[in-house]
Amino acid sequence: MKTNFTFRASRYYAFIPVLVLLTLNLFGQTSHNVSVSSNQYSPKEITISAGDTVIWKNTGGFHNVNGTKGTYPSNPESFGNNVSSSGWTYKYVFNTTGTYNYQCDPHVAMGMTGKVIVNPKASTGPFVLTVNFTGMTPHVGQTLWLAVIDQATKKEIGRVKKSVTVAFTAEVSGIEAGKSYFVDFYADHNKSGGYNAPPTDHAWRLQANNVAGNTTLNFAHNTTFTNVAWKNKLTVNFTSMTPHVGQKLSMYLKNATSGVYVDTIIVAQIAGAAFTVNSWKVVQGNSYHIDFYADHNKNGSYNAPPADHAWRIMLNNMKSDSIISFVHNTTFTDIFSVTTVPIISKKVELLKLFPNPSAKYTLLEVPKELSVKSVRIYSIAGTLIDEQLASQNLEAMRFNVSRFRNGVYFFEINHAGGKEVMRFVKTE
Repeated sequence: MKTNFTFRASRYYAFIPVLVLLTLNLFGQTSHNVSVSSNQYSPKEITISAGDTVIWKNTGGFHNVNGTKGTYPSNPESFGNNVSSSGWTYKYVFNTTGTYNYQCDPHVAMGMTGKVIVNPKASTGPFVLTVNFTGMTPHVGQTLWLAVIDQATKKEIGRVKKSVTVAFTAEVSGIEAGKSYFVDFYADHNKSGGYNAPPTDHAWRLQANNVAGNTTLNFAHNTTFTNVAWKNKLTVNFTSMTPHVGQKLSMYLKNATSGVYVDTIIVAQIAGAAFTVNSWKVVQGNSYHIDFYADHNKNGSYNAPPADHAWRIMLNNMKSDSIISFVHNTTFTDIFSVTTVPIISKKVELLKLFPNPSAKYTLLEVPKELSVKSVRIYSIAGTLIDEQLASQNLEAMRFNVSRFRNGVYFFEINHAGGKEVMRFVKTE
């Protein structure tokens, strides 16, 4: 559907200041207004940050802004405009720190002067968070894990592993100005190699609120524990992935015992030969299949090797954080083998499921000769996700898949003669 837009001239020009403001905010700049009237500048003195813009607006009289080095030799830079009547606006971006003096030439004798103080632009980070530990005698020789978590997004900024001494320091970089963080840590008191809720292991939480720069917290050992519900981290380091640069990589984490897929991670486009993928869905004591494939034929969905390149890595009896190193090879595994899913019938060519893959909706064409009764959607782990009944006169069925997690699903089409199974890929 074509939509026509008509703008009135007055509305267009009214929009320009908003656009300028949005542009300034986009690049992290701030504008400051100075009124020029009644033979004075208001405010007479302002303090700004490097990169900010000052806007002078003359609302009455013959005035100018003269901040040239010829008039004020100590100014870091020259700025200013010519004397003119009311109605003018003058802008200047101050990129160099220092103190700038300026005057109105016709009225300097009347005290019409001003000053702009430009401070270095405040850094937003990243900064370093440091925790100083003291009195840790009960845990000497044990392992301490520490994680810094953004309170708003719950995203982990970083974690470290330390061998405990009576006094030591742990550092995590990546915190940002204006944000608040949880600092969760535990000592592996029972030496099991993984996290156990207190008092089995000893765990604590500190907070760093509204940080302004590099931040230091001091912790003295105590027995006021917090169950931080520590999440173990799986790191898969990929190397030599040159044959797949620019392709999509999908990684699935499956519990080896239950067969349930616990996490799906999508790398929309492999940027280089080496990269890292993380998951926080692993649980200590469990074993996992780490299944992943590169969309080598670039058709947007999984195809058994060698059309796509797929691999499986086993992670057995996970204890704590695990790091897996994968070097590209051609020893492929069909990670979605038909031996692990319902067999796909030859009648499936009578059905069309499109678009596939899809992020929001997919449409299933329903041929009358199959007399379709219902459609069930299963996760790749075999869990029933959704079911819809088909009416007799229906020629197509529309499914909202936006609520599904990214990954592979199976559409089971039940009809008078049996059932068909189609593979579907949910993408971002």
